[in-house]
Amino acid sequence: MIMRKHRSWPLLAVAALFTVTSCAGEAPSQAGHPDNYVCHISAESTEAELLLQVIRGETFTDRIGNRAPDFVEKMQINLRGYPENRITQPLRQCEYFPNGQHGNGQASIEYSWVPLADAESDKDPDTRRYRWAGATGKSHDVSTDIYVQCDMPGDLNARSKKFLLRAEASFTVNLGTVKDHGTQDQQMEFLYYMTRKATDVLGCENKPLAKEPVVKPRTESTS
Repeated sequence: MIMRKHRSWPLLAVAALFTVTSCAGEAPSQAGHPDNYVCHISAESTEAELLLQVIRGETFTDRIGNRAPDFVEKMQINLRGYPENRITQPLRQCEYFPNGQHGNGQASIEYSWVPLADAESDKDPDTRRYRWAGATGKSHDVSTDIYVQCDMPGDLNARSKKFLLRAEASFTVNLGTVKDHGTQDQQMEFLYYMTRKATDVLGCENKPLAKEPVVKPRTESTS
């Protein structure tokens, strides 16, 4: 009996080790990103600081349109143009409410695929325009857009090169008229960080927003 007990311990240890190793080796959700990754903003992050400045709030609450796996699936479907071979409506993804109040405006972000020419289509003189190595952007008083080349993996790679990923943020909080354009720059920097999350989850192979943003309008932008 004693010998059998001593022999059983190594077997139990091996079994326990195998169980731990198996659990640790399981692929986490969406290639290592948590389900709320696209929209989640940590309290002490740069994104949180920028968002609070833009929405004129001391705190904010969020509402997530799609968890990461669903976001990826719907954006893939949209890129394919299913079922009629056309680009579909923007996917509303993230909403942020100042001071926990849902009746006094909000900041929201939606994503879509658009033709390459759309990045330069807006000729509004009040638009501030931005350019980085992998993206361009434009910002108004209450809306901000980023256009980025996202080379999707797998069978969508060739098709993704024909379109741009568009991130559009709208800010319906009553900010009044923006005269010094500082808010527009803050909106753009905020959206850059949030769009980076989307490109991470989508798996853009060219990693277009990997660098830290330098938010400086192009010389032809309105000043």
